[in-house]
Amino acid sequence: MKKILNFLFSMQMMGVLILLFAFSIGTATIIENDFGTAAARSLVYNAWWFELMLLIIVINLIVNIFRYQLFQKEKWSILLFHIAFIVIFIGSAFTRYIGFEGNMHIREGQSSNQMATTDTYVQVRLKDGNQQMNADEKMNLSSIKSVAYDEDLSIENKQVSIHLNNFIPHAKASLVEDPNGTPMMEMVIAGSPGKKGMQNFTMQYNTKQFVGNHLLAFGKNANPDAIVFDYTDSLRLYSPVPITEVSMMGGESIPMESNKWIVVSPRKLYDIDGTKLVIRSFYPSAKFNYVEGKDKNVTNVLVFNVNSGNESQELFVRGRRDYVGVSAKTNINGVNVSIGYGSKLMQLPFSLKLNDFQLDRYPGSHSPSSFASEVTLIDSKEGITKDYRIFMNNVLKYKGFRFFQASYDSDEQGTILSVNHDRWGMIVTYFGYFILMLGMAWSLFNPYTRFKALGKKSKGTKTAVITAFLVIGSMLPSSAQNRNVVPTQQAKQFGEVLVQDNSGRFEPINTLASEVIRKITKKSNFEGYSSEQIFLSMVLNPQEWQRVPMIKVGNSDLAREMGINGKYGSFMNFINQQGQYKLGQKVQEAYAKKPAQRNKYDKEIISVDERINISYMVFTGEFLKIFPDPNDNMKAWYNPTSQIKVHGEDSLFIKKSIILLSQAISKNEFDNANTYITGIKNYQKKYGSAVIPSETKQKVEIFYNNTNIFKRLFPFYLLIGFVLVVFLVIQILKPKFPIKWIMQPAIGILGIAFLFHTAGLAARWYISGHAPWSNGFESMTYVAWACLLAGFIFVRKSYFAIAATSVLAGLTLFVAHLSWMNPEITNLVPVLKSYWLTIHVAIITASYGFLALGAILGMINLVLMILQSDKNKDRIANNIQELSRISEMTMTIGLYFLTIGTFLGGVWANESWGRYWGWDPKETWALVSVLVYSFVLHIRFIPGLKSVFSFNLASVWAYSSILMTYFGVNYYLAGMHSYAKGDPVPVPTWVYYTLAVVIALSLGAYFNYKKYKTNTKEVEA
Repeated sequence: MKKILNFLFSMQMMGVLILLFAFSIGTATIIENDFGTAAARSLVYNAWWFELMLLIIVINLIVNIFRYQLFQKEKWSILLFHIAFIVIFIGSAFTRYIGFEGNMHIREGQSSNQMATTDTYVQVRLKDGNQQMNADEKMNLSSIKSVAYDEDLSIENKQVSIHLNNFIPHAKASLVEDPNGTPMMEMVIAGSPGKKGMQNFTMQYNTKQFVGNHLLAFGKNANPDAIVFDYTDSLRLYSPVPITEVSMMGGESIPMESNKWIVVSPRKLYDIDGTKLVIRSFYPSAKFNYVEGKDKNVTNVLVFNVNSGNESQELFVRGRRDYVGVSAKTNINGVNVSIGYGSKLMQLPFSLKLNDFQLDRYPGSHSPSSFASEVTLIDSKEGITKDYRIFMNNVLKYKGFRFFQASYDSDEQGTILSVNHDRWGMIVTYFGYFILMLGMAWSLFNPYTRFKALGKKSKGTKTAVITAFLVIGSMLPSSAQNRNVVPTQQAKQFGEVLVQDNSGRFEPINTLASEVIRKITKKSNFEGYSSEQIFLSMVLNPQEWQRVPMIKVGNSDLAREMGINGKYGSFMNFINQQGQYKLGQKVQEAYAKKPAQRNKYDKEIISVDERINISYMVFTGEFLKIFPDPNDNMKAWYNPTSQIKVHGEDSLFIKKSIILLSQAISKNEFDNANTYITGIKNYQKKYGSAVIPSETKQKVEIFYNNTNIFKRLFPFYLLIGFVLVVFLVIQILKPKFPIKWIMQPAIGILGIAFLFHTAGLAARWYISGHAPWSNGFESMTYVAWACLLAGFIFVRKSYFAIAATSVLAGLTLFVAHLSWMNPEITNLVPVLKSYWLTIHVAIITASYGFLALGAILGMINLVLMILQSDKNKDRIANNIQELSRISEMTMTIGLYFLTIGTFLGGVWANESWGRYWGWDPKETWALVSVLVYSFVLHIRFIPGLKSVFSFNLASVWAYSSILMTYFGVNYYLAGMHSYAKGDPVPVPTWVYYTLAVVIALSLGAYFNYKKYKTNTKEVEA
């Protein structure tokens, strides 16, 4: 038993548990993507074995705190953040077993004291005479895990047994004939008051249905005003109001007598006071048959068998998560039985009244900028009536409940509030977060920690800074053809004119032109002309530029089919002689396929179609939303062809300004052209001063666009980084090789480039008004910056640090400028307007740079292991030892940042929508990365893995968890952070090549390390 306990609470077991935990939650995200949230919760997150595993991890952690004597004064910082994980676990237990959450829906002018739970319940209600009985049981049902439900209830000495026979997810219903069924009709109505379009419904025998102002009854009915259907040997109708049979073939209508039974038939159209009704089909004896559907918005069906006495009935119950279902009812053995499934309504000890729901949009756009609920809190027992305003990241807190602005009704007359009650869970968890951050920060400065010990062992290297650097390079533009192109001066001035984009953002035409021309031509300029020149030329001379081959076509087969020579086609290449769009049918076929099923030809058709549509919008002037409407409450701007309600000279100027500008430029009357451009700017200042950005911001944005700093930097980063890596490897193999003469100037160049990089990020932050890491392009540029920062921090330990991070920064910026990355500056959606988000993303993204440095140093060490020989084994071993120490230090910082950033993301989520952890795929994979790197940094405690090779191998492969977190979740898994909504895109070919190279590198290093390890001084890496 002692041996079992020792193993159970050993570091070996802890390592196994950490990897098992990571594997479990990573697998759960894939299950959720394929089978839904309920499946992931029932199989993993809510499973007993998952809770047991977490409990064993906590106990193991406590045992090892004592085993390694972390309570000693010198180790208090390490003790603090290890205890933090225990506290966070306790807080999560409070949240799981005591806290609850749900949603509250309120319409304007109405009050509510009810919330619908997020958890799902089977709700049984029995009634016999004056006796009632309720039985609610929380259940998470899924299609891949069967859950037993058997209840034996007693009321008035009658036994009622309820058994769940079947669970049908997203059930699709159909009627099938059955000799043991009941008469049923499928009907279609149109023209019903208050309803749009056609409505389909099914009527079962002895049921009722309102159609407009009329009550339809099928079978027995006691209401004298009802329109009654009945069935004996034929289907008959009795109506107290006149009904007309309408011919579907255009013939005369046939009036039908009222207050008299009349035989009716399916497939005929009947008019009831303007409401059209068709009996689509009629079944003398039928029942519903349910099969699993694919539409995830459709409710599930639970099939229950109800028994009492000698009677037995089958009940079909519809419901799902976040849905208050309609209960199915029956009477059996004299007992009224009602069964429902879904969210449960809970009474709150107070109520909220919605006084006003407010939705603000970006000017001239349908995109919401913010939305808020003006509510009154009413607590009669406490005598409290108080007004509050709830909006994104501004929470109403009362009596342990917290209310968040979650969503709203489509007519903007109602609000949906997220409700959370988790006081103790939040307090304990937040305390855990605090001591976690405190302990990690302290451990970086505590002189007794391993981090400091590694720093002392590493070599110090002086870094000289070169104060000046000059590189002369030129790119020869392609020869410009003789075209009518707007002169540079006028194009530059027109580029300063403001325009409103489709999301409501105001930007210089310089920005719009660069985005549009880049999308059309896949180049930042075309034929040696600036994007502003090309854009304005397309606007002013559309007929000529429609014949210019400037639309990029990357597929040779498609180009040949369109009659295009080369890689560029003109707009007219895609229009046939009849004026029809050649790609119309091909585009429809390409979009009809799922992304994973589209081949390169399909993708190119979609891309070319987008470029053609953008070109068309330029030619027609639709992009030129440059004229504000002074009477528009939405502050929308319009193009010259729009109808703007202004009069006099302003109206004439709007209609004629672009035409006059075109004429002036074509006649080389440049002074007049400048006058018209100035007139447009003055009109914008006159009527749009309330929304336009400052002149300083406009100038900074134009300068940012023209310098294109990030695209200019990545070749320098790559070139310098690769050169340094090559020279450093040469020096290891040949120690006498002089390297300082290149290292010091290179570091100086990188330092200057880093300053430009920082300035670029600052400029983008200033232009957009939010931190520059809100989308893929921005976060990639920030990761590149963090890589360089990590390199400069560790350059005194080893030149390899700056060399590796230079390569990483260059590759990262290169990826940021690939075609599938969008560099546009955009507005933020409301939930992203949070300082917690800014801090969370900044810290967690910065960690990627430090962890990437660890991966690159690991790869360098694997290469050095392959290069070991009898002559250089000791020298290379010393270098491997040195780089391993630096790698461990940088990964320690990276792991601290990753952990703190992940939990700060929980704080953001909790302050934004009321839950700090919901197992969303992005946050789950961030936790997977934390667990993976925790394993890597504790690998030195695990016998059998305590080696330099194991550490460096793990540091390389561990970064795949970061890549999955950053890229994989966004494009392959469904969740709140996903770009592709879980609809997978094909895995890029380079991924397989990279995987093969890393595998080959790992194997080669393993066999050579095994050969020389007896002569290599081991380090506790």
